Amino acid sequence: MQICRIQVIVPDVSTFVPTSWAMPCVPVAGIQMGFAMVPPMGSGVWVEFEQGDPDYPIWSGCYWGEAAEVPALLHAAPPEVAAIVLQTTLQNTLMISDVPGPTGGIMLKSTTGATLIVNDTGIYIQNGKGASLTLIGPTVTVNEGALTVI
Repeated sequence: MQICRIQVIVPDVSTFVPTSWAMPCVPVAGIQMGFAMVPPMGSGVWVEFEQGDPDYPIWSGCYWGEAAEVPALLHAAPPEVAAIVLQTTLQNTLMISDVPGPTGGIMLKSTTGATLIVNDTGIYIQNGKGASLTLIGPTVTVNEGALTVI
């Protein structure tokens, strides 16, 4: 049905056979909009049961089993500073950080190294293959100074 359902095994509730399809519990959902993610196989998943009925599982979130599983960029900001990291298993990343200056802001990064960074110091675009574009103050710089527009 492609509605972010997963099959889970909850040995304390049933046998080692997957349950019926577990429906997702998401922060927001509507017609053609919402928060849609499915954990990869083998992930730690929190499971609840609608009205305690094991035939109606709900997956309500996930957890990391050890520190090495947490996206590394989440540790880039000090604990007292808000940071959000969305990262796929292939390292495609969206990071939003309230750290001031050049290490904060918004970053989009692909698995090939292409990046877009928007922060207090400027806008930085790199294709991961050598080409770059920076916008700092009134200056636009292409390919590390090959062309500068003021």
